[in-house]
Amino acid sequence: MDRRQFKDATVVFVVVHYEYECVALTITNMVGIVESVPNTYLVIINSKATPQIQEFLTTISSDRVDIVHLPINFGFNNCINYYIRDFISDENLPSTIMQMGSDILFNQKDFETLVDAIAHLPAYGTIGLSYENNACNPERNVLNAKNVRGSNGKLYPIRHTFLCPVAGGIMGIRGSILRDHLNYKLFHPKHMPRQYHDILGVGGADAALYNALKWRFKCGYIAETTALHMKSRDGSIVDIPPHWRSYIQDVNPQGINLKNE
Repeated sequence: MDRRQFKDATVVFVVVHYEYECVALTITNMVGIVESVPNTYLVIINSKATPQIQEFLTTISSDRVDIVHLPINFGFNNCINYYIRDFISDENLPSTIMQMGSDILFNQKDFETLVDAIAHLPAYGTIGLSYENNACNPERNVLNAKNVRGSNGKLYPIRHTFLCPVAGGIMGIRGSILRDHLNYKLFHPKHMPRQYHDILGVGGADAALYNALKWRFKCGYIAETTALHMKSRDGSIVDIPPHWRSYIQDVNPQGINLKNE
């Protein structure tokens, strides 16, 4: 891929390791979105994923998708930090940087709403989609929605968090924040909460970003949007509400089997 195309674009990062069924649905959904939304790219980092996931990645062919294969499980935080270090600079700085989990579904309309809000709410750092209130909902300490007027005059209903980061299932920041406030390191180890110090590569990404920006920018979720977090972090719970089934069937013509457990 010619990464010069990232200049002033939206770039979404996802790291894949395991849980083939969730990964396949998430990536299939996101590839469809980036191919439909102008100036949008997906970076998939294969951090020594399972053989089934690696085989699935070979089926993806899109000039909007950059797939990087790593020989070891480098961890979510390190994968994204080092990709940015090696491949993103002032010369190709995206307008919007997003990161998403490999177990998240949302529709194109809500994705475009998120991109629009990030671009037009200059007082905000991290903004994410709201989540389906299932057994895997990652939201914590969220307040009622409040309308916030953007630089374009539009009102955005934002659900602010109280002393808590926006969950990292699907969230983003402006590229200028990555350059001017984060020095091109999305998840800096010095901002990691203490409980993650022994596992810097795999935990605390959303908290690190929150800590780095919390005195400079507000954060929150966009109300009236919905992302589905399909499984718990340890994979022990998979919760797909019935009203998501038709959407999954549309995304999933291959019949990937994802059962509630």
